[in-house]
Amino acid sequence: MLTALLCLSQASLAQTVESSLDVGGAALKYADTLSTGAGAITPHVSIDWQSGFVDATGTYSQFTVGGWSTQGALSGSRFIPAGTRSVIELAGLAGGSTHSDGTRTGEGLLNARFHLGRSRREFFVGAGGGRAWDGDAWRSVLLGEVGASLPLGPGQAVVTVSPAMVNDSLKYADSQASLYWKRERLDLSAVVGFRVGDQAITTNPNARSWASVTAVAWMTPRVGLVASGGTYPIDPTQGFPGGRFVSLALRLATNGVRSQPSVPSTDEDVGTARPAAAVTGFSARRESPGAVTLTAAAPGAQSVEITGDFTNWIPVRLTPGNGAPESWSVTLPISSGKYEMNIRINGGPWIVPPGLLSMLDEFGGSVGLLVVQ
Repeated sequence: MLTALLCLSQASLAQTVESSLDVGGAALKYADTLSTGAGAITPHVSIDWQSGFVDATGTYSQFTVGGWSTQGALSGSRFIPAGTRSVIELAGLAGGSTHSDGTRTGEGLLNARFHLGRSRREFFVGAGGGRAWDGDAWRSVLLGEVGASLPLGPGQAVVTVSPAMVNDSLKYADSQASLYWKRERLDLSAVVGFRVGDQAITTNPNARSWASVTAVAWMTPRVGLVASGGTYPIDPTQGFPGGRFVSLALRLATNGVRSQPSVPSTDEDVGTARPAAAVTGFSARRESPGAVTLTAAAPGAQSVEITGDFTNWIPVRLTPGNGAPESWSVTLPISSGKYEMNIRINGGPWIVPPGLLSMLDEFGGSVGLLVVQ
């Protein structure tokens, strides 16, 4: 909660506010014994800026066998540059649930991570702890984490190993691989995990491994159909059972959750083809001894971001020009010298800005060489 409040204190500097509402239903099977259906409403809000983000989500479920439940979580992170290619992340999470039978759960966690890398390639290690309530008693929770985030074709892969200890007695470790893939009107994500540790939470084969897939088909930039299914593990901290699920929902998105498709589409008003968004030009102009304005020409773009060693590889959003909406710019404190950087539009892949020399970095990716006089 402390970290979330730290992030919220800078909400006035937020560059992006994203929100969505999912309305749908699911078929559930808890612990392979209790089967039920549920109607669910899930709101989600995310606020992010250059140095951090805050994320809030909740779900209300009405079960076909009778009863209801609500659950929610608030998380936040603050990123502090620690070097040319390293960042320290301070993160916090608070959440819980309440159910029609009077059961309540909750947890509050704080942790820190050290990130090393750039853009879409990085390695990280972290540790943290907190307290969790399982409906009967409070438990102490200690967490560790080591992982890597790497590009995988047009998508992104994240692999983590997370050891945990609950009340100095229950010990286990989760290994998980996540894949995120976004292409025009389709978003895909998949999760595969495996758990080792105390028999109390790994006796059942379904408690040792899990996997799920989620697909979002965008019918318009603001309306999508969400389908998902798979299994999920026991939550030892709050006492939630594992289970299986299949769900289908309608997603209503606002405030830039979904960018315009990058493929040409027909403009019904004028009867001409609307061009795909692309970066067609890039320039750097010295404004003062300690400030440089970076400008990108990106007709049709809804968002433009840059990242480089002058931002400690933290993405920075550019602002569209009032008189020329295809022109995006940002003024940053950059000294004279040579820098590596990349640019992307509409949350797509990072590319070398046009006009800059393309080079290979130590991770095998391409970066642009920016020379500031």
